[in-house]
Amino acid sequence: MDKFILALRAYQSDVEIHRHSAYQIVFTTDNPFHSTIERKKYQNIYGFVIRPQVAHACECSNSTLTIINIEPYSFIGKIILDKLGNNNSKVFNNNDELTNFFNISEFKFSISNLVKSNQLPKPLTEKDERVEKVIVHINQNFQTEQFSLNDIANHVFLSPSRLGFLFKQETGSSITKYLLWTRLRRAIFLILTNHKKRITDIALESGFYDSSQMNKYMYQMFGVGPLKLRQKSDLIQFLEMEPH
Repeated sequence: MDKFILALRAYQSDVEIHRHSAYQIVFTTDNPFHSTIERKKYQNIYGFVIRPQVAHACECSNSTLTIINIEPYSFIGKIILDKLGNNNSKVFNNNDELTNFFNISEFKFSISNLVKSNQLPKPLTEKDERVEKVIVHINQNFQTEQFSLNDIANHVFLSPSRLGFLFKQETGSSITKYLLWTRLRRAIFLILTNHKKRITDIALESGFYDSSQMNKYMYQMFGVGPLKLRQKSDLIQFLEMEPH
């Protein structure tokens, strides 16, 4: 099962340099925008796709963007990894480049169209059960449990160094960054689905010590703070998907 696809629509709001533990597909629904990806500036583009932990920013004060964050350890993540090959990113200078890259016949990009139009690369390497156990453990306990690498390694009977290596190899992310991504993913869902809920309460429910800690990491991983996110974004999708 695919874990937690988070899709947002951002309205005319610049985003500072950041990086996060997810594959990301970004495209405009109206005017082209500017982006910086790994210190290279791209002018008047219509979208891009990047691997986890790739530094990027967007200048989109005249554009509306659709932003799709995809769990790295997932069915759709494997599709994107296969399409990117050895590249960390792919930039689209027009709508046709995006639809051709994803084998979609028209510019109506959605997760369902992506799944229907693509198949997993063959042969597909099997997932490491120990890494899968750690991911399940994090997703079940991130809100209340205080994690340490030693505790997580003991959960799957591995040394911390060995588990860290396997986790990075399988997901493209460190365990610490994946835990942070999981907490922020939950926080974003709450911010955009419950506008009356206090930011402090959302921080605590998402596993942070307080709102200041959540604000700090949200800027680092998404380039915007929670209040700006609430004012300038809508939630499109938040779901798990079963590949067919």
